[in-house]
Formats: sequence, structure tokens, C-alpha cells
Amino acid sequence: MKSFKRYIAEDTLNENALKALRVATKAHKGQFRKSGGEYINHPKEVARFVKQFKKSNNLSAMIQAAYLHDTLEDTDTTYEDLVKQFGALVADMVQQLTTDKVASDAIGKGEYIAGKMAKMSSWALVVKLADRLANVQDIDTRPADFQKKYAADTTLAIKRLRSDRYLSKTHDKIISAIEKKIKEYV
Repeated sequence: MKSFKRYIAEDTLNENALKALRVATKAHKGQFRKSGGEYINHPKEVARFVKQFKKSNNLSAMIQAAYLHDTLEDTDTTYEDLVKQFGALVADMVQQLTTDKVASDAIGKGEYIAGKMAKMSSWALVVKLADRLANVQDIDTRPADFQKKYAADTTLAIKRLRSDRYLSKTHDKIISAIEKKIKEYV
């Protein structure tokens, strides 16, 4: 039987995660992935990977950030909206996960992502790696030139992570899953 404390923690995790999922679903309504599916399925998959690989410390906030990770970039949701609804920790993670299009275009997507991932918080990095893992799951549905470019950008980011920062066991596990999936495209 679960302890009362653990039950309360799981209940809060589920309540907050469901709220984030509802907000993300509404924000992404009418958006579709290039692979054709409804966009919200992507944040759901990212959250699933976070749950699969991360077992403790701030799991609830990371799951919320996983659901919301593209809302600042792809919807009219603001950072202030996220702070108000989910608190600074979740809003800050989502902000760390948001691509600055101008900076990305200036130095190139691969270099931009590699540098950004090397500097983000450990928790945001878990979500970003889960996002990359979700993205490579359907890489075979994309054109060959995209596959090679995305795999090369991902390999660059992983190489930079390994040389520039400490990686936790969780980071290493997700990176291994990514590498397993993209090895045929590099």
C-alpha cells in the first residue's frame, strides 16, 4: 500500500500535469506536425519520455514543462501566462526550451541548439533531450536531406554536451536512446 505522503505527491503531480496538458492542448489546437498528426501528440510523447527516464527530483515540473515546451515558440502564450498558471520554475524551463529564431538563423540551427543545450539547467535538459528523442522517433517519415541534417545537428549537440557539461545518468540514458535511433542517419 502506498504511503499517504507518496499518494499526495502523485495526486499533485497528476493534477498539475493534467492542467498543463489542458493548456497545451488548447494553445496548440489546429496545429499539426509535419508528419501529419495533431501537434499535441508531440508534447504528450515528450512528457511520456520524461516520465520514462526521470524518476525523482522535480518530476512534476518537468512533466508540465514537457507538455508546455513549445507554447512560447508556437502559440500566443506568454512567459507571464506560464508564471501565473504554473509558477516560475515551469515557466523558466519552458523559456529555456524556446528557440530564439533570430539567434538560431544567425549561427545555424545545429550550432544554436548545441550551445543552448550545453547551458540550460539540468531539469530543462532532461525535457530537451526527451524532445529530441520524440523528434527522432518519426525521422524516417521526413525527407532524406532533413534526416541527415537533423541527425548531424543532434550529433553535434550531443558531442558538445559530453565535452562542455556534467551529464546525469538520466541525461546519459536519453542520449543513448537518441543515438540508437539516429545511428543509421549519420
